[in-house]
Amino acid sequence: MATDLRNCQHPVLRLTQAAYDALESFAKANPERYLDPETDFERVLQSLGISDYAEETGIICEAPISLKGPGSGPGHRADRQSVDFYDNFQGMTSESATDKLIWAWMTHFKLHSYTLERWRRQRNTNLHEYITAHWFVANQGNALWNSNAASRTWWIAHTARRAAEASAGSFTTQDALNHFATYAVHYHIVVRSRILRSRIVLAEFVRALLNEAKGIKAEQGGLELFRRLNLAAGVRMLDILPRHEIRSLMVEEVEEIMANPAWVSDRRALRNREPSIRSLSLGAGVQSTVLALLADRGEYGLKKPDVAVFADTGWEPPSVYRHLDWLESQLSYEVVRVSAGNIRENILQGVNTDGHNYLTIPAFVINPDGSNATAARQCTTHYKINPIHRYLRERLGIPYGRRAPKEIYAEIWMGISADEALRGKDSREEWVVNRFPLIELGFSRSQLLMWFQENFPDRYLPRSSCVGCPYHTNAEWKWLQVNEPEAFQEAVDVDWALRNDPTVKNAITKKGQAFLHKARLPLSDID
Repeated sequence: MATDLRNCQHPVLRLTQAAYDALESFAKANPERYLDPETDFERVLQSLGISDYAEETGIICEAPISLKGPGSGPGHRADRQSVDFYDNFQGMTSESATDKLIWAWMTHFKLHSYTLERWRRQRNTNLHEYITAHWFVANQGNALWNSNAASRTWWIAHTARRAAEASAGSFTTQDALNHFATYAVHYHIVVRSRILRSRIVLAEFVRALLNEAKGIKAEQGGLELFRRLNLAAGVRMLDILPRHEIRSLMVEEVEEIMANPAWVSDRRALRNREPSIRSLSLGAGVQSTVLALLADRGEYGLKKPDVAVFADTGWEPPSVYRHLDWLESQLSYEVVRVSAGNIRENILQGVNTDGHNYLTIPAFVINPDGSNATAARQCTTHYKINPIHRYLRERLGIPYGRRAPKEIYAEIWMGISADEALRGKDSREEWVVNRFPLIELGFSRSQLLMWFQENFPDRYLPRSSCVGCPYHTNAEWKWLQVNEPEAFQEAVDVDWALRNDPTVKNAITKKGQAFLHKARLPLSDID
């Protein structure tokens, strides 16, 4: 090859037009050779009578030209490593990056095996089309940013860098790149659009995608946003507007788009939708009781729920059931009781709510080797969350196992106070939005108790939890022993059964010993 590389670190070359044409003809006649990562294209060209197949470009790389395949990270997110690839070039400009002969050389001679691994041929893809799209340029009108493995890798990083540099610190290059690598449609919109060639308009478009438009449907929603901006550009000349006006326009358009279910992929991101039903998860304890009463009175701007749902485990202390009866008489909205079964009976039968030989309570265990463990806690899910969701599904007409329409969702209020804010978790169900009004209002448990005592000074407010809950404190066990002796004896009997009844023992630990008390002693022996 007639080129002097003695003074170059890692030179970037370009194929001669003759070499490019020869390889393109070779690909048509021998497409299967491109599926072999060991193919030596220098030898291929020599066999075709071409020895001087590349020429210098003046561009060099600080390190060898290479990229890692999907095995090194998230497979279809491999574009995320392209910034390192992009920064490796010295002397590459956006003008030289449009030279298909540079990228054809790089893809054939430096990134052949990577391309095979990164953009694997799909079963139904025509082999010739696959090769043309990744090693050459499919047609002269097809820009390099969407064709040829090496050039697309460079251009996606270039676009992300250009957007970030004009963003006034709103996001980083990697932020933009991660988004483009995930939503290729948005990358294609950016590089095709004339209005987005303005650096500030481009930056504000990407910023909107990363912020206000999170959850937008990549194709329909992204294209609709672009269409609206294109219309606005014809009227308002976006590229000469100050940044704050461009941002204001972006946010305004995004707000309208994100209110349309057809343009939003993540239903939780839908704007301006009202819940199909507003439900209060009623545990009948301190927090949920006060929340239920505050909402009924409309205090602190709280709306009245459509329904309060009490999930009955079948093993609450009698005082809780008495309190629930009273609370129901105080509320002007509907109170519904649901159940997945009696947890005490299920424990003694050695089964969970599905009838499987497995217990869901977080009992304290001593393993055969003397070490301590705690059984998995699944009782809240099985006996509280699932029956409430099942009821709400039926009420909303959502068949079990079916996705709810995007415009239908349930808002469930949880009685969690501000001092226990870490307990507040998002729902795993896409049609359910958990809300925590007490955390929003900043109310602590002690404040709620004070409110209740001021408004109902003659009433006792019990703590809601199962009789045999392993999370009881010593004070709670003592209160139960003194005030609900029959219920306490039930807990003692269940605690004994955990270690001595084969049916119960095998369901929770076949070899160790389980206890309801954290001291890992029989409940009957605890002082």
